[in-house]
Amino acid sequence: MEVGSLPVELWRLILAYLPLPDLGRCCQVCRAWRELVLSLDNTRWRQLCLGCPECKHPNWPSQPHVEPPSWREALKQHALATRTWTQNGPELQSSACLVFFRRRKDRRTWHVGPGCEFETLRGALGVAGPYDRVVLHPGVYEEQAELAIKVPVELIGLGTLGEVALLVCIEQQCPTARLCNLVFMPPWFSTVVYKTSWGHVQLDNCNFEGAQLQIRGPGTCQARFCSFSQSSSAHLIGVALSLLDSCDFSGSDIASVTVEGPPTSERNWACKHLAALTRTFPTCFVSESSGNLKPNSLSSVGPHPPGCNNKNSMSIDEWQKKVLLEGVCHSTVIEDGWSDGEHSEAEDDNLDSETGNKSISFTLDYKIPCDHHGLSHLLKPQTDGSFPLASCPDPPSETPEPLTFQQELERDPEANMLAASTLGCILRRCLFRDGKGGVHVSNYGQARLEGNVFRGLNYAVRCIQNSTIVMLRNEVCECRASGVFLRLSAQGLIAENNIHSNGEAGLDIRKGANPIIVCNQIHSGLRSGVVVLGNGKGSIRSNLIYNNKEAGVYILFSGNPAVVCGLCHPASHSS
Repeated sequence: MEVGSLPVELWRLILAYLPLPDLGRCCQVCRAWRELVLSLDNTRWRQLCLGCPECKHPNWPSQPHVEPPSWREALKQHALATRTWTQNGPELQSSACLVFFRRRKDRRTWHVGPGCEFETLRGALGVAGPYDRVVLHPGVYEEQAELAIKVPVELIGLGTLGEVALLVCIEQQCPTARLCNLVFMPPWFSTVVYKTSWGHVQLDNCNFEGAQLQIRGPGTCQARFCSFSQSSSAHLIGVALSLLDSCDFSGSDIASVTVEGPPTSERNWACKHLAALTRTFPTCFVSESSGNLKPNSLSSVGPHPPGCNNKNSMSIDEWQKKVLLEGVCHSTVIEDGWSDGEHSEAEDDNLDSETGNKSISFTLDYKIPCDHHGLSHLLKPQTDGSFPLASCPDPPSETPEPLTFQQELERDPEANMLAASTLGCILRRCLFRDGKGGVHVSNYGQARLEGNVFRGLNYAVRCIQNSTIVMLRNEVCECRASGVFLRLSAQGLIAENNIHSNGEAGLDIRKGANPIIVCNQIHSGLRSGVVVLGNGKGSIRSNLIYNNKEAGVYILFSGNPAVVCGLCHPASHSS
């Protein structure tokens, strides 16, 4: 039957009643039918995506009010992700036609609950075969001892999320498993509810309440649309690759996600599949701003940089050749709250807890005229009548235009390598809110954070002890202390983030940390934008740093960063 024999609107109404398999068959009829089925994106495809019990809104939890570019593509990504756990079968090296004659695994479904085949989860796991499905009917299931999953199995909660609760501690002793639509709460003998040390676990639409998820390398984890609340956390130790996608972390009394130890050299079967899955992800943006950080492309959060539109743009080379600068420094402000010695890690934690209980305030202690302090000799004119480059308090009449993120990657091989890395724990489109800490990376750990939102925490990210972190397009705001801490030779790439409205510095770099900080917006903070001290290093390039209460980049004792080409404005104070 030709599509044109009926009005297109009527065909769309008819196709809106078809289930997903039938829509796929209609797409195979002809090109006209395919275009007709694809035109149902905002109707039938949206209904199928939101009606799936195994997932939530594609932009949950950080932007549930924003519709995805394509509901059909979102449903496709969900279908691909939910099948990762079954892809551990042996690869066929012979003729490809043998795939059609391969015997499929016979999967059985076991029901657990009052009046079903099994009353307890332990009984069902004892008889389940490889890749069987165990369906738990609504109720609370509690086990007094640790459970072991010894064959690949799928645990599914029946009904809506919250109707099936497990008070168990499960150890996975098989290559793969999948858990869906379940609520995990800790039993009386352990706070760890699920752990694996070599297999792969897939978590879809699960809640963790006061519980801990523990993954130890070479084990891997893929969690999607999961909630961690009431001091719940995920602890990943020596993982080679794991993915936490679209998860909600709230109410933590420690770090919500802890990544500890270097990625193990041993890889399990899921690593290549997770790496392939991450390459299919579309590039995600937290704000409307693009990689080119121009003043007119700033997000709506916070005011625009004062006077940023009044500067004439010029290249970096032209700006560096400019030696005649106008103006002299007026005074140096010594502020209350900065000590002559750097804080220890314990003092940093105490500072986090103290700042969480009181509002941030600061006072100017005293000012030293420039001709009285130890750097006054820098203000003396040179033989040609010009002042030294370091003596100018105001931006020159012409400033270099910040480079785009792509341009920074092209000129910096190290940044390009970090941006393409996928080792360690990958956190994507997650929401961290209303707790103590967000992500803690330590002891040579590796983590990649992309498109996440950190809000209302003591700190968002803490990277220490030779660890490596990659932060791309995240939003870090309303932290009671600093947003991002880097300590003890930590390194990484921090790019295209929106860091604003934090109680302390947006970024705090100390103790040999050496990150690459490019193309970020750092603004509206109650202290400085970036603080570098105590042998802290770093390369700070092409950032927009403005409207912070104190300095844009505050370099204290033994701080040695490289600050190149950025737009930096302090806040305007009223007398």
